Amino acid sequence: MKAVRGLTVLLLALTGCAAGESGGDGTASCAYLVRYEGRTYLDRAGVDFEVAEHIGTAVLPPCDDTPNAGEPAGPAASVEAYRVVGWDPGRAIAVGTSPKDAVFVRVSPDGSPPRRGHLG
Repeated sequence: MKAVRGLTVLLLALTGCAAGESGGDGTASCAYLVRYEGRTYLDRAGVDFEVAEHIGTAVLPPCDDTPNAGEPAGPAASVEAYRVVGWDPGRAIAVGTSPKDAVFVRVSPDGSPPRRGHLG
């Protein structure tokens, strides 16, 4: 099941971020982070991949696009994790509510954890 999967709808539905009400200059956006087995993964748009078997449940941390502003918006969410053909799950997995809507996420190539929060 090879296909390039768009992230726009899934990102909006799962991160729970919205524009600030303080009259900012645009909408806020959060990094799409996934935590699975002690590792943090970041989405990689435009990657052609094939979903394999279900391997567990991953966690989508709540959005925190305004550091030092108190609690992040919304609770953490759970999402299904799937192995990706040709990838070690320690480096990349696919996540979604089903294999058909799964998106490719990967540990940072340099090994450093991606930063949570505002992308812009």
